[in-house]
This record gives sequence, C-alpha cells and structure tokens, in this order.
Amino acid sequence: MRCSRLRTCARNPKSVATACCLVSRRSTLGWNPWATVVFRVPRPLAWLFVAAAVFATPDEGLAQKPDLSGNWIRGGRLEFGEWSLTDEGRRGLEAYDFKTDDPAYRCLAASWARAWMNPNVVVRITQSAKEVRFQHEFMDIDRRLPIVEAAQANPPRVSIQGQPALGSSTAWYDEDSLVIETTDVGPGYVSTMQEWAGLPQSRRMRTVERLRRSGDLLTIELTHDDPAYYRKPLVVTLEYKKTDFELMKYDCSPEEASIVAPR
Repeated sequence: MRCSRLRTCARNPKSVATACCLVSRRSTLGWNPWATVVFRVPRPLAWLFVAAAVFATPDEGLAQKPDLSGNWIRGGRLEFGEWSLTDEGRRGLEAYDFKTDDPAYRCLAASWARAWMNPNVVVRITQSAKEVRFQHEFMDIDRRLPIVEAAQANPPRVSIQGQPALGSSTAWYDEDSLVIETTDVGPGYVSTMQEWAGLPQSRRMRTVERLRRSGDLLTIELTHDDPAYYRKPLVVTLEYKKTDFELMKYDCSPEEASIVAPR
C-alpha cells in the first residue's frame, strides 16, 4: 500500500514502536454567514452593514470566543504534576502489565490524557456558534461537543462510541479558555507511556480539560479528580503547535495492533 505520510506511533516506552501508514482524508464543514441585526442608521451606512454581513468570515462570527480552530500537533512541554495514590490506586498501578493491559493493543484510548499525549498525530479543531468539534488522528476519535452555559444544570453530554474510558463530555467557554468536563468514564489509565505508565483511572474519575491559545501555541491542562485512586487531583499539562499537516486516518485494527503487542 502506498502511503502519503509515514509516522511512528509510540504507545509505550516498554513496548514495540509501530509504524502506522496513514491515509489522507479531507473533511469540510459548512457555515452560515447570515445574521439578523437591526440598527437605526442612515441609508448609506445601511449598505455597509449589509456588505459586512455578506462577506464576513466564520472567524468573525466567533470573535467573542477564543479561536482554537485549525490543525494542531503535539510539541513543547509535557508535564505531570505530583500524584498521591490511595491504597487501591497503588495496587492498580503495581498490577499494571504493559504487555497485556495497554488498551491501545485493542484500539482503545486509555483516557483523554492518553489521547492528547500521543506524539506525531494531528488534532483538528473546528468551532461553530453552537458546538466545537475535535477530530483526533489517534484512534480516529471524533468528538462533537455542544456549547453550554457554565452553570447549566444537567447539560447535554457526548460520548464516543466504542471508547468507554473516554466517558461523557460537555463544554463551555470561560473567558479565554474552552473548558471540557468529562464524567461517567470506564476503567482505564491516565497514561500508558513513559514513567507514568499504569497510573489508573476509576469509574469515579472526573476530568476537566482547559484549552488556551497563545498565537500558534495551544496549551491543554487536564485536571483528574478521582477519589477512588488519588488523594488529590492529578494535573497534566501539554502544549500543541499549529501545523500544516493534514488530518489523516489512523485506521487501527485490533488484529494488527495485537501483532505488535510484546510477548
């Protein structure tokens, strides 16, 4: 098979690195530039308002919100805060076996932190007035989150089919940040990579992602609150950079993934 781009998809420093042949895929989203605005203005100025509405760009419609749109790839710092495990959490960490327990060998994401931590894969963010969409190359995760009011009771939540450890999420804007809250997760791992491999995630985990943009740098701060396994919240901070790479298909197959699992 001919590949438009070849990347190395590192899952675990203790496991075998796998080469993933990625196939290009384009995604287009429509937008509606029309809006109803009523002003009492002189007739000549009225035509200027009409022209501005007709030729406005999608970004102008989101001027009051942080602009996170575009293609992003991990680059820059990756920081894990200190963690303090409960007895149950320590048992879970000690029981972790990277040869059999890494969900990636079944084409599953272990957690949102793990999804963001994967190197060399693109995340495309698209914003509209009512939702924000995240298209992760990693495991072809596609998350469309409705934007709600921060204080809204029982907000609508979105889950990713076939990815139980990613739970159900909702999102809102807080000044210069997008905030995503995730609950109802399945058992998983905050990380299966590097020295953090095996840090567990219980069903009581609540994860808050806070995304901020500064120029071509996107900072993602994830706060994990899991009283079953941790005595205090665990914070993970990553940086992504704007990229010209196109979003591609990860196309993970459990049969192929299991072949590279260490024996």
